[in-house]
Amino acid sequence: MDPNKTIDDTQFSLFEKKPKKSQFFQKIFFFILGVSSLSGWNAILTGLSYFADQYDGRNVYFIMPIPNFIGLCLIGLFLPRISSLLSMFFRIVWSLTILCILLILLPIIALEMHSTLGYWLCLITIFIMGIFSSLQQNSSIGMSGILGPEYVNVFFIGTGASGTIITIFRLISLAAINSEKSIFLYIGIAVLWNIGAIVMYFAFTKTPQYRKIIQAHKKGRKSVLVHDQIITQDEPDDVKQNDSLISDIMNSEIANQINITQDSHPNTENQLTNQNKDQISIEKMNVIQTLIWINKVAFPIPLLIVILYVQTFMMFPGVAFQKSFDSDFINWGQCFISLGYNMGDTLGKFLAGNRKLFNLQILIGLFLARFIFYYTYIAIAKGTLDANWISYMNTFLFGTFNGFITTGYMILGPEKTNEGFVKEKIGFVSGFSLCFGIMLGTFLALPFSNISS
Repeated sequence: MDPNKTIDDTQFSLFEKKPKKSQFFQKIFFFILGVSSLSGWNAILTGLSYFADQYDGRNVYFIMPIPNFIGLCLIGLFLPRISSLLSMFFRIVWSLTILCILLILLPIIALEMHSTLGYWLCLITIFIMGIFSSLQQNSSIGMSGILGPEYVNVFFIGTGASGTIITIFRLISLAAINSEKSIFLYIGIAVLWNIGAIVMYFAFTKTPQYRKIIQAHKKGRKSVLVHDQIITQDEPDDVKQNDSLISDIMNSEIANQINITQDSHPNTENQLTNQNKDQISIEKMNVIQTLIWINKVAFPIPLLIVILYVQTFMMFPGVAFQKSFDSDFINWGQCFISLGYNMGDTLGKFLAGNRKLFNLQILIGLFLARFIFYYTYIAIAKGTLDANWISYMNTFLFGTFNGFITTGYMILGPEKTNEGFVKEKIGFVSGFSLCFGIMLGTFLALPFSNISS
């Protein structure tokens, strides 16, 4: 028996057990990242009536979300290219820190400055929030894609729980506070979630999962694209790599074959020179090249995500909130509708954690079946289906399908490749597709804005 081998096997076994023990912590971290990625914006949406009071006469409900959409989509579009220029620490920790500051400033600006200048400052603040929200959210989606479907699932459960949590506090504030200034409560909750994610990030950097993400980034920097084939340079012989830590180990087989061929057949040197001309450094690809390449790899997932969120936001919340309630119950009724959607969305995302429940065909079938909700939403808005419980159940089911299909697509996307750094870029593009779909759906919902009349 080789004693050295025994020692190595023992170390390998111990190293394998450690991630299993710490896996619960990693999933809690990604859950909190999911909550924090939307908690700030959910807090602002829930408290839009506060801004409407401060800026009387302005169409706050329609105008204020627009700068957020622009910021989200702008960074989402460029992130696949610029991610290598920004450290993960900046994209997560600094983004969350800046969001905390802006969240606190936003209602204070509205409270102290009721002028046109104050209104525009609020819009600029929301635009900047969209930029850093996109950095944090899409980076988190990319990180979870590298680590595997269970992390994608937990992250998106967190995004669903974010809306549920804020809506529950909205109900509590209606019962106990009954003041539009309760927006400070929602923002305080969002800031606490952000601080929790920041603190947990530092602990996360000591885990094998973090090192796996860093290794994927290193491989991306060493990789080139040759006719849509990824080629990665060999690691030096003295660099140690641990298979238990890194599932995306650099595959040097292509490079070794090239070296062997070159030694055996010197005449192939000219061919290799020509091949080098066709190489594109993945890290140095421009925005358009990167987007085209990633969309080719992930197709049709990004397109399906856009269409899904156009479908969702053409009905919710605009048409859903046209349900008629008694004047003294309207705030409660709309809160119950919002709670139903968010609870359904969270449930759907939880169910999608069972990979056996879906494939691409099933998800597309569910998406098409979901158009039946257009009939029910319009009928509810017009008063044909007038019972409150029908509206609540309708929105709950609509949210459940949305959460299930969304998470299914987000899991299927990274499965299109075995390369960790490509999985991350697919996550970036998928995050952009989601935001772009929300923006398109919101604008396309305008023809339904008075459908109840």
